[in-house]
Amino acid sequence: MKPKVRALEAIPLDGGFYLRDPMGISEGLWVSEHALYLISLMDGTRSLLDIKADFLRATGYLLRDEEIKELLESLEENFLLEGPRFRERLNALKQELISKGVREPSHVGIVYPSEPEELRSFLKLEEKEETFPMLGIMAPHMDLRVAKRTYWEGYGRLRGEKKLVLILGVSHYWHEMPFSVLPVDIATPFGTLKTRKDLINKLQELYTFDITHDLLAYRQEHSIEFASLYVGMLYPRAEVLAMIVSYGELEFLKSLAENLLRLVEKELDQTLVVSGIDLSHVGQKFGDVRSYDPSFRDIEYLELIKDLKVEEAFELLQKDKNRTRIDGQYTNVVFTHFLRQAGAKEGRLFDYDKHYERETDSVVSYASVGFM
Repeated sequence: MKPKVRALEAIPLDGGFYLRDPMGISEGLWVSEHALYLISLMDGTRSLLDIKADFLRATGYLLRDEEIKELLESLEENFLLEGPRFRERLNALKQELISKGVREPSHVGIVYPSEPEELRSFLKLEEKEETFPMLGIMAPHMDLRVAKRTYWEGYGRLRGEKKLVLILGVSHYWHEMPFSVLPVDIATPFGTLKTRKDLINKLQELYTFDITHDLLAYRQEHSIEFASLYVGMLYPRAEVLAMIVSYGELEFLKSLAENLLRLVEKELDQTLVVSGIDLSHVGQKFGDVRSYDPSFRDIEYLELIKDLKVEEAFELLQKDKNRTRIDGQYTNVVFTHFLRQAGAKEGRLFDYDKHYERETDSVVSYASVGFM
């Protein structure tokens, strides 16, 4: 037996650590520091004997078989171990969501109001005198309570009706495939946005892997949810195709953009593409010794994005392993290459801002950019 613990987040709590499940399948588990180290050895490459030996070398403590067995049983019970029990639970939750046919909002009533008119007043700020017939918009997915102005600086300048909206988000949760699509409708307080299942079927024909495989990642994904609110408010009769872009080589991502464009080119004049991304993530919360101002990198990146310099923007982040952690690096390749191939000429920066979280000495930056 070579136990393998799933990818989890370890959050310091009450002298130990809370193991958080990014997929939301488990309620999580509190463990001690030594238990966390023991769990880190359960990576699928070690037998139980190997785990005991490595733990002894690191801590000087010889584990009893009962201690390991008790921890494994707790992990298994909470669906935190890779294996048949977890996979059965995963598939059951997928089927439940597919059968329901709709993704319910996960942040309503917490981050934003549930009543349509109250939500409209919350999202929609002053009317913009200057509006544009945009093909694409890059907007934040930052907490709406923090970045509401930046959202509206972009969404508030949209002009004209749209019948189809492509929503491109990022992966904040478990994701196995380079990209995925949401095959169910999206519920918002403004009504339910219908998903273009015909486009999903056509896109699936172009790929050998299941493009809906990572369905459960959408249950709590705010980069999709927050964009859907503005779509529901501004284009309540529009249909949508929501997609998470998680990773990929440059040419693979560009080919994905070209495939999407071929699917919608006959209705391009009534299509809007949304990239729901934030920019830099720096500070102690993200692994840095201290926070700093990331605008030097953001400005350089935004200039390339505005000019639709897809390859240069991607290379800028790749060359130093994306040191300020701009989370739109993969999503924006698909977004900007789609726009460039569709004939967009340039982007216009409407707003740029940063949020400092004092408790964690951390900074997240974000912007809104429209493309015509």
